Amino acid sequence: TIAPIIQNNLVPVFVDIELGTYNINPESIEETISPKTKAIFLAHTLGIPFNLDKVLELAEKYNLWVIEDNCDALGAKYTLKREYKLINDKVIDGTRLTGTFGHIGTSSFYPAHHITMGEGGAVYTDDIKLYRILLSLRDWGRDCWCEPGKDNTCGKRFSWKLGLLPEGYDHKYIYSHLGYNLKITDMQAAIGVAQLEKLTNFVEARRKNWNRLYEGLKELEEFFILPKCPENASPSPFGFVLTIRDGAPFTRKEIVTYLEERRIQTRMIFAGNIVRQPAMVEGGYKYRVIDELKNTDKVMMDAFWIGVYPGLTEEMLTYIVESIKEFVKNR
Repeated sequence: TIAPIIQNNLVPVFVDIELGTYNINPESIEETISPKTKAIFLAHTLGIPFNLDKVLELAEKYNLWVIEDNCDALGAKYTLKREYKLINDKVIDGTRLTGTFGHIGTSSFYPAHHITMGEGGAVYTDDIKLYRILLSLRDWGRDCWCEPGKDNTCGKRFSWKLGLLPEGYDHKYIYSHLGYNLKITDMQAAIGVAQLEKLTNFVEARRKNWNRLYEGLKELEEFFILPKCPENASPSPFGFVLTIRDGAPFTRKEIVTYLEERRIQTRMIFAGNIVRQPAMVEGGYKYRVIDELKNTDKVMMDAFWIGVYPGLTEEMLTYIVESIKEFVKNR
């Protein structure tokens, strides 16, 4: 989420999170907004939707763009409390899939995500102007929007006069942006289409597995902060987070080591406090921090997550739950 902001010479502003949802604290967003602020760019952490009502309320109030990093939350839904009117004539209301509330949404198709094409990802929008820009950036920055194998969709392929090029220069070789070569292959697309047909079942299985872990571990709330989801949201879980409470008789390293030895894989919550990463400490990049990021530091020190992959069986889930209970019992 952060890299493209910095790579485009923009300044990210970091705000602390809520424990439990692990999304941005919605009450802290407004104080970050200045006359220079152009967009709110947030991720739905591990498949739990962030507070879209608060985000859209502020975007409407301050005329800001909204970009959703939906890589962890494909298939999640959120129900808005009212209608919002955003910049560029975008009107949002009702219940929608995450990734479709903002002006732009993104998804990842890495093998561990909800669906996969082997690698890669997608950017989506319902704004035709943004769509044309995205197509251009995908295809080397070309100004032409013809699909591969098609020519002269605009009806004036040899009639354009752009930049300092001679009039009539082939529109297929006019570049309005400095873009990339990010086209997926037909084989990847075919896999993606097949995977989309399975997405509903994948999401249902992930929710079932998440709920199974929650019900199995809720008796350990003395030791762990368990994950939670907003009432008006339907999650598409990517993982199940456990944050060790202050004063617990064990450390994250101890329980993670124990679980890994029992062939139960664990993960940190990605970069933790990213401003403490060597790339940020040593890179000289510009950024702002609004508060002390206490909860972010807590996650960096004491949180980890385990998977809710759709292929997990009841036997596997029971093994995970019982392994965690056994560890806590013996401390």
